[in-house]
Amino acid sequence: MSINTIFLFLLVIAAYFNLYLTLKKLKIQRNKTKLPISSKEWREKIEDENFKSWLSNREKLNYKRKDK
Repeated sequence: MSINTIFLFLLVIAAYFNLYLTLKKLKIQRNKTKLPISSKEWREKIEDENFKSWLSNREKLNYKRKDK
């Protein structure tokens, strides 16, 4: 067995190992769900909507109290 045969064998093993790692990485990436908005942005959006709703309700109540 010459040195070239050993290097060829190691090269084939490295190629298959690289293929295995690449496919494993793709499988992991496929399983992750990418959200269009981050949780922080979502929380800020909900808080902003809640605050706007609270303000409008407050204005309506103040307006009703003034009418009485």
